[in-house]
Amino acid sequence: MRRRLAIGLGLAALLARPGEAAPPAIGFRVLREGAEVGTHRVRFRDAAGLLEVASEVRVTVRLMGFTVYRYAHDTEEAWRGERLVSLDSRLEKNGTVTTSAARAEGAGLRLRGAAGEALLPAEAAPLTWWRAETLRPGVPLFDPRGGRAVMPRIERAARPGGVLVRVIGGEGAEVLYDAAGTWVGFATTGEDGSAVRYERA
Repeated sequence: MRRRLAIGLGLAALLARPGEAAPPAIGFRVLREGAEVGTHRVRFRDAAGLLEVASEVRVTVRLMGFTVYRYAHDTEEAWRGERLVSLDSRLEKNGTVTTSAARAEGAGLRLRGAAGEALLPAEAAPLTWWRAETLRPGVPLFDPRGGRAVMPRIERAARPGGVLVRVIGGEGAEVLYDAAGTWVGFATTGEDGSAVRYERA
């Protein structure tokens, strides 16, 4: 499932401030063609004004009792206000491991991964889905799985009680947030053409 089974959960009011509690953890069940194949969980921790976010995706697809697909993605992010301070990503897909890392560096963000190394603008953000404010036109984005900059088209549309964000191009997806900015839904297409969606756990 190349289409984004990657990281999760969000609140627009995610930005940790001294004295404020971190948002509660939220999780999803990952459904493929309506059948549960895994989970996606995100945990938040306030560390003296630094918001630490740990995302965990686990997906296993079985056919006739045999495992035909296994996906495990762990991402750790640290945000200070609206700026990403650091990110570490480890993806294991069918036994192959890929890592990437990002660090705030002066007026930019240094990104390193399988795709090489690049210095991105300071406001660059990862496609980890939990943060509604990230998915807006003009925000520089990168894929934490391979550590590469991406440039999808972002469309936002109001929905009753929230907003639907369409990510068009490359790893296309539809991401749903409620009125508070909390990540509440996700849909995409697997690399085998299967319908993949998230259901709140």
